[in-house]
Amino acid sequence: LPNTAPEREASAMASGVDSISALPDDVLHSVLRLLPAEEVVRTCVLARRWRGVWRSVPSLRFNGAEGWGSADRFAQFVDHLLHLRFAGDGGARAPLDSCEFDFDADGFMQLPANERHASHWIWQAVPHVRVLRLHVIEFEQEPSPLSDLRLVSQHLTRLDLVGVAVNDSVMDFSGCPALVELSMEVCDVFANQLLSPSLKHLRIARCFTAEDTRILISLPSLVSLELIVCRQGRSPLLGSMPLLARAVVVLKNDCADRCFKGRFNDCGDTCYGCRYYYGDPAFGPTYDRNDSIFLKGLSEATDLELSADSDVILFDRDLKWCPTFTKLKTLLLNDWCLAAGHNALICFLQHSPILEKLTLQLSKGPSYVSETQGIYTPLVQSVASNCLKIVEIKCANVDSKVHRLLKILTTYGIRLEQIRVQHTSRISGSKCFNFVCTDFS
Repeated sequence: LPNTAPEREASAMASGVDSISALPDDVLHSVLRLLPAEEVVRTCVLARRWRGVWRSVPSLRFNGAEGWGSADRFAQFVDHLLHLRFAGDGGARAPLDSCEFDFDADGFMQLPANERHASHWIWQAVPHVRVLRLHVIEFEQEPSPLSDLRLVSQHLTRLDLVGVAVNDSVMDFSGCPALVELSMEVCDVFANQLLSPSLKHLRIARCFTAEDTRILISLPSLVSLELIVCRQGRSPLLGSMPLLARAVVVLKNDCADRCFKGRFNDCGDTCYGCRYYYGDPAFGPTYDRNDSIFLKGLSEATDLELSADSDVILFDRDLKWCPTFTKLKTLLLNDWCLAAGHNALICFLQHSPILEKLTLQLSKGPSYVSETQGIYTPLVQSVASNCLKIVEIKCANVDSKVHRLLKILTTYGIRLEQIRVQHTSRISGSKCFNFVCTDFS
């Protein structure tokens, strides 16, 4: 008998023994879940052992009609497979771990008939899966495979949407009590409100939103929020999020919450972005001019990152009603906080009583610092939290902008020994140099 592993392998190959078929089902499932659904089904012809394995694979992946000869053949396959997986045995089978529809590259969604197919597939899959991923390139805003669908599932825990148009019906997740994670990327989000009693993690990245209305996000269970660039439209109206721990917000100058005349602290409502900041009654709801639009909803966070381009006015306007961040321990801000005499920076220091670490990330470009008057007026001289341990300044150049920042920090009670300057040298490539401040003139 062969004694070593190579000898046993050679012996098995010589005898024609199928070693892979001898593996347990859970190992085979781990391999098959990486394949498109049609490849998984084709394994049934490999050997008698494989005839029924495909029926119990816990994941389904559909990669579009490319290679099928026609969209109709692909649609027939998906219809038949979903019927076998979900309608068989009275639909009483255990839910799938995941189901993914990727129509990202083959143009399948260009035909209205295929849109209807996709809507039906999603309607079939949602009640039976824990994770649903839908990747689409929308060639026109309407219709969408999710149009007018209200998702209802006792099992769905995660939903990933890429390139999909969603409306109020889709954004009502009250019928999905187990949903904890929602990610939307490059989506058309035209809804008035996002509803979910259970959602814990929300990511909205590079999505298009309406220019005249704001989406109300008020989520009682939310723990983390990531909002990366609202393209063309308005930023959300943030309501109560009592369990929020971490939030990352990045706003660029292609959002509607900016001054179209390039004035950081607005132009006196003479441009579109400033004039309709609180809504346009001719096209939608209006919002309270005497209350916070955004920052109040982040007030329970312990870890907060707020970055914006120079002409974005959202953060600055909200400073007038800036809440107290009673739990905030780490804070990252970029150049926008230096405008209008550093008023935003001072405001956050005054409203963060237990802040431990402050990071200021400065751009390579010209200074954002403006001599214009900000909306917020500092109350007292000493503002530094007694808990503050370190202020980290990240910059490409140690220049006059850093000098002014050091001056304002020390003026408001922060000692030089608490400040670290991290300088990334272009000459040295990606190397960073850390400086401890001892004096400046």
